Amino acid sequence: MRRPLVVVAVAVTALAVAAVVHASVTKDFTFKSAGTASQPGAVAGVGAAGTYEDIPFTIAAGDADGEVSVTLTWTNQLDDWDLYVYRKDSSGNLVPVGSSAGGPPSTSENAVIQAQDGPIPPGSYVIRAQNYAATSPAFTGTVKFTAYVPPNQPPTASFKAPANARAGQAITLDASGSRDPDGKIVDYSWDLNGDGAMDTSSGTTPTLKHAFSKGTQYLTVRVTDDRGARAYANATVQVR
Repeated sequence: MRRPLVVVAVAVTALAVAAVVHASVTKDFTFKSAGTASQPGAVAGVGAAGTYEDIPFTIAAGDADGEVSVTLTWTNQLDDWDLYVYRKDSSGNLVPVGSSAGGPPSTSENAVIQAQDGPIPPGSYVIRAQNYAATSPAFTGTVKFTAYVPPNQPPTASFKAPANARAGQAITLDASGSRDPDGKIVDYSWDLNGDGAMDTSSGTTPTLKHAFSKGTQYLTVRVTDDRGARAYANATVQVR
């Protein structure tokens, strides 16, 4: 019984948002058997011999890939293909980053490399197609790349209001100090009576004029960014 390789998460320090937005994505490509399989060829950690063939590819330093999907297909269901993806380290060693092995008989395998804390690291990669029942050496494959999308950074809310006001006299509630580091604020909503529910929205306008009755008024502004994240800020006004 073969044991599939453990998938190793690909993690790097996140790039600056601006750099990611303008970076390119590695181009999709197809591959097929070149008839250069060697025998025997055991995958490290699997413990069984078979024929295999390596297909190299490169992720350039300027690319920002969020996912790499490798699909291997063949025609003879009696063949027992497994798929492995490696990244070469600085010493040229093959480090496993994805695999697809085992399962019921089929004519395809798929392995996915998923970005973690930033785009998938650039460098040299190797696709290894390995057949443990080599009735036919022929195979084809596709490699598809999708762009890395940085995780949303939530907005920060700021709320200024006069400390004191006169009953019935409109005052300005000001949330213009609110910021969204990687987008824009698309809504300002206001709780005007301290019950925790938003009473009104001023849309994309960060200020609101409102008159209050006598007493201590507890107010909240809720800001929402263009990807749905929210932040809150509070103010208290003494109305006399």
